[in-house]
Amino acid sequence: MAQIASGDSVLTNIALTNPDGEIICSALDDAQNLSMVDERWYQRLQDGSEQSVSGVQLGRVSRRPILVVASRLGQDPEFRGAAAAAIDVLQASRILIDNAMDEGSQVILLTPEEAREVDTERILKPVAIDLEDELLRTVLDVTRPEPVQVRIDGHLTPAVITPLVDQQLALMLVSPAPAAQWGLISVAATFLVPLLMYALALASVWLAVDHYVLRWLGYLRRIAAVYGSGRLDVIPVRARNAPREIRGLAETMAEMAASLEEQHSELEAAVEQRGALLREIHHRVKNNLQIIVSLLNLQAGRMSDGEGRAALMEARRRINALSLVHRSLYEADDLRAVHMPGFLAELAMNLQQVSDDGSRSISVQAECDDVSFEPDTAVPIALFVTEAVTNAYKHAFEGRKSGRVLISLKASSADDLTLRVSDDGVGMSETASQGTGSSLMEAFAMQVEGETWSERNAEGGMDFILQVGEEKN
Repeated sequence: MAQIASGDSVLTNIALTNPDGEIICSALDDAQNLSMVDERWYQRLQDGSEQSVSGVQLGRVSRRPILVVASRLGQDPEFRGAAAAAIDVLQASRILIDNAMDEGSQVILLTPEEAREVDTERILKPVAIDLEDELLRTVLDVTRPEPVQVRIDGHLTPAVITPLVDQQLALMLVSPAPAAQWGLISVAATFLVPLLMYALALASVWLAVDHYVLRWLGYLRRIAAVYGSGRLDVIPVRARNAPREIRGLAETMAEMAASLEEQHSELEAAVEQRGALLREIHHRVKNNLQIIVSLLNLQAGRMSDGEGRAALMEARRRINALSLVHRSLYEADDLRAVHMPGFLAELAMNLQQVSDDGSRSISVQAECDDVSFEPDTAVPIALFVTEAVTNAYKHAFEGRKSGRVLISLKASSADDLTLRVSDDGVGMSETASQGTGSSLMEAFAMQVEGETWSERNAEGGMDFILQVGEEKN
């Protein structure tokens, strides 16, 4: 657009606006970001006119008298902005007067708002014209090749009026002598040349914007959407045939995508390395805890004291629960959470195997919602279950050869859960409810900001309950 404007002495600027009237592309850099929203010619385009012409006005950048001729972008009702050209009225007038006008003739520009005399020696001055038959209101709508009588300064003067832009702009030529009237029609044609140049420039702008700019911007928008979806290996090959500025933008986008892909690969490698290290840590912790369990087994095997041996076995069960948490973490895909259904099922089986001395048949089962908890929540829950099941084995089945312990976890999240360990035994004595196991369960409940209590169930046994996120029933 800058090349088109600089190659024509009549055009001072060619510009595009957005629907809000802001200039987004201009042959003159100083015109960028100017707003046309308050201009009457722009408001006519917003109201649905396909073309619009301003009155003679002082250019904001050129500081010369100009006419703005604009075309609407977008079909009604969609308004996408305007393509506009600014015509230097003095320069166009100089061409007309120097090459085609007889001495003493007047040239007057008519727009819907005003009439101004064309004069290359001074700023265009307004003209008060009294046209017969309300011609002033209809001149822009009707082609009048025949002469008309115009009253200027109280004298009727012959003139020829030729519309240049339908309903927007007309040229009035006033001759000093009647004989020259018909010759003025050729003068109107002469004045049309700059307007035709404008039309050609506007068509060139439209072709450039719609075909050479918007088409490529749409292509780059699709490429950006592909990048946004995570496919950073796509190269905008088609943009190699685009204009230089678009091609530069496409190359920048491709470089950005390559840089992001490299960073993404580095992050993936770092995450994979971190995951491997965490798995190794959990694995080693689990192995160390298993070593401790083995040492406790050896020590318990050498003890004849039943009470001391039972204490070591209780410690073994607690350490086993911790070991199971770490094993669940390093075996899971997500190192940040323990999948509770599988974890509780394995913990129940492990507690049954450890607690079974062969003299009784007591089953331990688990029912759990499909939830996953972070280790900070899973560990207290595992230890709470261990203590509750251990208490059931110690106190609920005295004098019985069989029984059942059920572990039930109902949860929507770590902040809203109900854990219940139920047995069908004979209940628990007051002394047993004040033992070490009960104190530990209260401590584990505090770790998850919950509360715990016990109550008899319908089967005559006991329910040990841990609740988080709701009021105690």
